[in-house]
Amino acid sequence: MERKIGTLGKLIRTASNPHASLTENVTRHCKADLVSSFGELYVPKEWAATTGKQPEATGIPVGSLVIPEDVGPDCALLPPKKPSLHLSGMELESMRAALMLESATEVPLAIEAKKYYRAKLASGSVAGSTLVGWDSDKHRRRNYLVRINSTEEIFLPDRTVGKRLGSTFGAVLHYAAVFIDGRPMSFAYVERVKSAKDRSGRYGYSAMNYGIETFLGLGGSTYYLPVAALSEVVATIEREGVHYVLHTREPFSASE
Repeated sequence: MERKIGTLGKLIRTASNPHASLTENVTRHCKADLVSSFGELYVPKEWAATTGKQPEATGIPVGSLVIPEDVGPDCALLPPKKPSLHLSGMELESMRAALMLESATEVPLAIEAKKYYRAKLASGSVAGSTLVGWDSDKHRRRNYLVRINSTEEIFLPDRTVGKRLGSTFGAVLHYAAVFIDGRPMSFAYVERVKSAKDRSGRYGYSAMNYGIETFLGLGGSTYYLPVAALSEVVATIEREGVHYVLHTREPFSASE
């Protein structure tokens, strides 16, 4: 929303009548977007001949790794990718824990994985993490925040332990493909968000403020989880150290 509002000032061409100028230019942009989307969708050949731009190829890019169909036929890890390498440190421990939860019978001491930094989810949206800027070796731009289908243990009235479904949030740092037990497995390495609702060690949950899901920033625990657990992309993150708003259910009133 802040990024959208920041672009509106450039559309005001006259200071004497800013509202009419803004309305006229926004309308012109909307009409241009409608014409472009209609031409690309319904008359792609004529649109390509007129604009000189060839239509985008359908399907996933060459070199992508299609995830097994039990996750989703349209779900794939997209280039660019790095060569296979041995996991170490926290990544190795997290991968071992994830494989055990997936009931892998043979978990080797050394695990080699191929890393990807973008994935097309079963929902059709693309979630990734891109290195940008001169200091990109130190600061990764988490440009996609995802909602994760999660479960948590609770105490039932009869004092037994049960499970309930819930949602957590995190930023995907990379995706890893491994070949274990004669079958490929794909995981996302996620950094959880932190919020005012979190207790020590319990990260990933958002707090509710006036009906808005909010969090303080990233920095929670990192762990591997199956790509199938990522349900949707909910926001874009561009900077750290501030409060982030994920999405609202309805607009604020003037009093709020």
